[in-house]
Amino acid sequence: MSSHKDAGIAMLLTLFALAVISTLALIIIKKGHNAFEQNRMIIKRAQSLAIADGAIKATYPLLLDENRDHILKVNGGRLRHSIGGTNIFVEIYDACGKWDLNSGHIDILNALLLKLLPTGSKTFVRELLKVRETNAGFKHINQVLALPSSKGLDLSQFIKEITVYCRRPQVDPTSSSDLMRKVLHPLPSFLSRPGPGNTFEIKATSRLGPGSRISVKAFLNITNDPMNPIETLSWQSNY
Repeated sequence: MSSHKDAGIAMLLTLFALAVISTLALIIIKKGHNAFEQNRMIIKRAQSLAIADGAIKATYPLLLDENRDHILKVNGGRLRHSIGGTNIFVEIYDACGKWDLNSGHIDILNALLLKLLPTGSKTFVRELLKVRETNAGFKHINQVLALPSSKGLDLSQFIKEITVYCRRPQVDPTSSSDLMRKVLHPLPSFLSRPGPGNTFEIKATSRLGPGSRISVKAFLNITNDPMNPIETLSWQSNY
């Protein structure tokens, strides 16, 4: 009787051990799978970043081409490149298609804020002008979010319409948004003029599967230096 009881206990212990081993095996397999997926994602993101970076750098010859403006106009500011066998579109805009925080004409600012912030913008304008009148001025567009009066204001659309790279009082309507063109329409014509055509905002987005989407935005300046014809002002990537 005892031997049967012992055999039963041994069988239960064996089954329990098998259950534990099976559970551990499943956990190990799952962790291994998760690690594999994580590594695969890291590789895909790195590849996406390389493709987006490469696409922007592939625009360098165009930026220096004497027919650049005509080519961009014909193609609507979008060019297609093939990087490593992957087709990717690059968007190219003159930086003066946006209002410059440090040099932009005040009439454009007031008209833009009238569209976006009908009330509560007077203090914001005063603080903005005070900063840009200092020697440092604005170094990045997100600095407007640090102004005390910005608290409680929805500046999400305003941020999309400003720059620090035009360095001119006017805005180029051929490179601006529909909203900015509406803002410029009733204003004096001297505020709607092409920029000098030497600073460009370049955007490229690459996606090689779920979770691998990367957008790269760069601001590039055309110089008069034959040894360094293109200067990188800003280069940012976002997942």
